[in-house]
Amino acid sequence: TTAAILEPFTVNFTITNLPYNSDLENPDSNRFKATQGVMNTLLDRLLKDSSIGPAFHGCEITGFRYG
Repeated sequence: TTAAILEPFTVNFTITNLPYNSDLENPDSNRFKATQGVMNTLLDRLLKDSSIGPAFHGCEITGFRYG
């Protein structure tokens, strides 16, 4: 058998019920870390149960921005 090749990709979306503040720009802030943890958990759960679930190997939140 051959090893699977992992292909990173970017997904952008809007969270309409998350009030933005400047702490979300700082990856070292408590707010960033807490929000990142929640989003990683929710997205992992969502994507594992989707059609890409068998090929899904986790996600990583890399940033938040106002928008």
